[in-house]
Amino acid sequence: MYKKTITLMITAAIIFASFSAASAVELQSVNYLISGDSMEIDTLQLEPKFRFKGGQQGKLNLAFDGDQFHIGGDIGLNMVAQNEFRMDLHLMLTDEVDSQNFGKSVGISAVTLNSDLNFFWQTYYFVDDNLDDHAYYRGGARYKIGPRSDFELSIGNQYWDLSNKVINLGISYQM
Repeated sequence: MYKKTITLMITAAIIFASFSAASAVELQSVNYLISGDSMEIDTLQLEPKFRFKGGQQGKLNLAFDGDQFHIGGDIGLNMVAQNEFRMDLHLMLTDEVDSQNFGKSVGISAVTLNSDLNFFWQTYYFVDDNLDDHAYYRGGARYKIGPRSDFELSIGNQYWDLSNKVINLGISYQM
């Protein structure tokens, strides 16, 4: 519990620092997700996405599964940037992965960049030795429902419980 409290305090400090005028981080969008299997909601998630002044993208995942809070932090380094397609290499740290403390992973993501309907996928590999399953993934589609908002429908699993397959419904708001 002590480690999670420190992680929450560090995350809050990063978020507050990002809103500072002298900050090197710009908030790009916020994604609100509900996740579950069939008709049962398992998790509520908040994902603020940032752009650093060097052009790299970062993301936090703040999740509540009904019992515990989970935190994941991610930074993406651009590999391919075209008018209608983007692919990034990622490094991610999490507070927990499959009931083990402090997960470390590398990953890759891709997204189409069209005006109305966009498809995306992201796959991460946890390098922790004691895991039975190492893959965290999410893929789906985003449909523009307003000038600054998108609806998301995706499938995947959760980094704190890699065997839990979920459907995600969400709204993304661009700043």
